[in-house]
Parts: sequence; C-alpha cells; structure tokens
Amino acid sequence: MRQVRWASWMVGLAMALAIGGVRPVAADVTSDQAAAILDWPTVIYAESSFIEEFSSVGINTVIQLSNTSSDPVHVHCFYENANSHCTNSGEICTAAEDCCDPMTGCGVCLPGWNETDFNIQITPFQPLGWLASDGVAGFDSIPPVSLGTFPLDGVHSFGIGGSSNAGSRIPGVPEEPFLGSLRCIAVDEDGVPVDRNVLKGETTLGFFFDSPTPGDDFINVGKSNAVGIQAIEGQVNDDNVLVLGGPEPEYNGCPNVLILNHFFDFAEDPIIDDGSEVVTILNLVPCSEDYLHQIPGSAVVQYLVYNEFENRFSTSRPMQCNQFQVLSSIDTTQNQRSIWSAGVAGTLTGQTRINPIGGGLLAVAHELHEEAGLADFNVHFQGDRTDPDFIVLP
Repeated sequence: MRQVRWASWMVGLAMALAIGGVRPVAADVTSDQAAAILDWPTVIYAESSFIEEFSSVGINTVIQLSNTSSDPVHVHCFYENANSHCTNSGEICTAAEDCCDPMTGCGVCLPGWNETDFNIQITPFQPLGWLASDGVAGFDSIPPVSLGTFPLDGVHSFGIGGSSNAGSRIPGVPEEPFLGSLRCIAVDEDGVPVDRNVLKGETTLGFFFDSPTPGDDFINVGKSNAVGIQAIEGQVNDDNVLVLGGPEPEYNGCPNVLILNHFFDFAEDPIIDDGSEVVTILNLVPCSEDYLHQIPGSAVVQYLVYNEFENRFSTSRPMQCNQFQVLSSIDTTQNQRSIWSAGVAGTLTGQTRINPIGGGLLAVAHELHEEAGLADFNVHFQGDRTDPDFIVLP
C-alpha cells in the first residue's frame, strides 16, 4: 500500500533510487547504537531502464547487519513488499495507466503489502552483508569466501566458541523492481524475542547509469544507518506481541516527532552553482506491523514546514505500509506549487516536523542532486509517543 506520487520528470530518477505506570527507562529510537529491533526503511532493487537518455539504469541495495556482542545471536527478519500490482495482469505498477493494455483493456493499480521472513544465526562480533537482489544462500568455507555465501558452515569452519551460521538463510527480494523495507528482531534459538541490544545495521543504495555515449557512464551511492529500537532489560516476555512504548513497554517507544532538515525542492544547488536543482525523497514506514494477520501499520501524518524566516506551512495526509515520496508531491500533484517547493517557501532550506497520529513512524531521507548525485541521511527524533505501538509476530 505504498503511496507514491511522482513529479513527471522524477519518475525515472526516483525509481532508479527509488515508531498509567512509570516507564523503566526513557524511550527513544536510535540510529547510532546497537538495538534489539532494526528497521531499514528503504530497500530498492530495479534493473529496468527508467530514463530515456540512458540505455540502462539500475539500482540495488547493500544491506549490512552486525552482531556487536561476544555471544552468538539469532535474528528473525521480514522483507516488507510495498509494490502495487495491476488487477488485470498482476504486473507491478505505480499508476493506473500502467494497467492499460490495448488488447485486454484497463485494470486497477491495486496497492498491496506482504512480507517474506527468514532467519539468521550471527556469530560473535560478526558482520554480514548482502545484495537485496541476491541474498545469501549456501556456504563457502574455503577462502576466499564467494559473494552471496555464508563463511562459517559449522562443519569445516567455525567462529568464536564453535559458533557458526548453520541454519541461516537470506533470500533475495521477491520481485523486480522492488520497493519496500526490512525489519530484523533479536530472538533466541526457538524464535522467542529477547532483550539483547546487540544488532547494528547500515544500508547502501547504489545506482548506475550505462549511457550510449562513451565515457558518460556513472555510479553513485548513498548510505544511512538502520533505525534501532532498543529492548528494555527484563521487560521482554515470551509472547508474540512486542510492545513498543506506552505504559507497560517491552521496547523503547517510537518518536513523538520526526525532524527533517532539508533543501526545498527545486532549490538551486549551492555547491554546484550551475543552475542544477535539489529534491528530497522522504521514506516513512510504520512502527506497528501485524505479520501474523498480514495487516500493515498506518498513521495520519501531520507536517509542519518552516522556511528560514520561520514562516510556517502545514498539511496532513494518511499513510499506510510505506510512503516513498518526493517532498513536493506529498501535498499536491503540481509540484512547483507545493509548500515544499523553493518557489513557494521563498528560501533555500527549511525544516519539516512530522507528527504521526494513530501510529508511530520511522524514516530516512534521500537527497537527489541533479549533477552531484545522491545523499542519504537519517532524520532526527524528538520525544516518544504516549501510546504504544505493536509488532505481532507469526
């Protein structure tokens, strides 16, 4: 159920890139400390060409996951697929016109959401990394270890204390192109959640353009940290409902306010200074998810937008599952008239304060420079929600 409304000239580039008692501790999410729950809001894989000037455009996501402790840890992970599909053909779509065929007529571009789960066993202090397109399958215990295989098979090779990656499986994303997210939770060997804040993660988006003009090919990358939700020591029970924040929390609560400092869309890039422009994609994902009943989280999102003179603009809209949008398409289909447009805001940069109602949110942002490429960054978080969020495991 992703909500994507693109500026017409941004379709190609955006697809190419594409959270009554006393709490035991303060409740905050983190992007720079180890946690028991990790969320990678943006996972993208696409090989198809989306920009006419280039013969081939592609993007892939490198996902990194590390165990920061001296003991092994088991992890239960969920890919969340936010693609929409045509009702008549089953093909992936982003707009109604994608579902029209001159022979069979038009279908509906139906929002969807589903998850693919898998398990990993990580040895002490072990870092793992994989391409979203390929995942990791099999073992290669004889150096050098091949890309896409686990290094410690538990038969010929072992980690600290005889630990290994035996029993692990990381699939590639279920379809191409893919736009979604990833969430991983620390569990014990029986799959029961545990209060171990030992997981750290990063995401690297890499996109490439193969041009028909020799020498015009280029590659660009953007990197951000996974968002972590820490467990509260001694509070995590053995049921399948994880309580984030609220009066009886098992994990720290999701943010009360998310703060995004940004260029206004179509602002002239002050570094390049050649008339090229900057736009920003905001990616929001819900804190609450019901994996048991396949029900995605949702929220009503209130936006307060400030320019450099502290003039305030505001808007709101509902979101469900995954919101991956250019800022200036959140409030209107006419991007140059958006409150996030530099021409409307009147300044180069500003700040957006995001207040979720009905459910917590997590976020990352992707800053697109017309000439300089991509810059990814984590948003700031302020406070924690009074009401809890829930993750229901299968």
